[in-house]
Amino acid sequence: MSEHEIRLSEAGSCAAFNRRQWLLGALAASIPMLGEAQSQSAAQTLRIGYIGPGKKPAYATGWALQQGILQRELSTLGFSQVVTRVFPNGPDLNEAFIADHLDIGIYGDTPAVVAHAQGFQGKLLGFDCVGMNTWLLTPKAGIKTVEELKGKVVGVALGSYMHRFVLGLLRQHGLSGRVKVVHMLPRDGAPALERGDVAAFAAPINMGPLLAQQGFPVLAEAAQYPTLLGTSVIVISPKLLARLPQFPATWGRARSIALGEIRSDSAAYLAFHAEASGFPVPAVKASVALSNLPAQAYPEQGLHLISEAKRFLLNEKLVRNDFSVESWKISGFS
Repeated sequence: MSEHEIRLSEAGSCAAFNRRQWLLGALAASIPMLGEAQSQSAAQTLRIGYIGPGKKPAYATGWALQQGILQRELSTLGFSQVVTRVFPNGPDLNEAFIADHLDIGIYGDTPAVVAHAQGFQGKLLGFDCVGMNTWLLTPKAGIKTVEELKGKVVGVALGSYMHRFVLGLLRQHGLSGRVKVVHMLPRDGAPALERGDVAAFAAPINMGPLLAQQGFPVLAEAAQYPTLLGTSVIVISPKLLARLPQFPATWGRARSIALGEIRSDSAAYLAFHAEASGFPVPAVKASVALSNLPAQAYPEQGLHLISEAKRFLLNEKLVRNDFSVESWKISGFS
């Protein structure tokens, strides 16, 4: 567990988002993928990055890959292969994206907004999931109220949509700058709670219900604070979009077919999601509703949540540059 403390009062210079550390980690993680990609023509291989711990993407994109829908549709554009790369968090994925090691990134809205605000020219291709909950859990004999976090330690993956929830929650409870927030990847959350290393841990979608079922009390949920809900966005690299302007329509067609199959056999989809994410079906059912998987490329709720994320990051000086969410969308694609 990193001991880097993130205080809202210190965030103006984006110290909360240590780009140098992310670059080293992301580039090291990307070396195997880069070697594999170099053996293929760029026109033949689509490189997709997503956030783990799952061994493959879930949601509609994952289903489309599992069923061969995406590969079939992409073959019309000359793609013969799709390779995926899992990243531990959004900032790591950002660095691989900026280094041109990815064509598509599927990750939380907060790191995607940060990247775009800092000048990355990737475009918003759509949403994989909208309205993602975060669970703030405590050790089994831990504190009982958010106010009791004052002077204590909270673990969360920095730069994630869960991080934004934690900072927003603390602000709403008058605790800005009064809580030590440390970097903690989701895989380390349960052990830290078990040992009592932290007063609370912010768990992402799927993991939250599982930890609650294991007896860790839920201190707060993003579902109680609608503007702090997260989204999983799909971003396309500027090079791919420039080379294949017809790509969004092909991607959208594959996604539409996948969503049709998911809604016609939700039990099969939930079983797939559980297998892809590594979480049991009950945890998936407790955290993912089919209504969270939007049929439109740019659903109103998703755009609203992105705007809220951007506003929050600007207000907290975690990013400096504003941008139009409308301009982030792909012109002529819906």
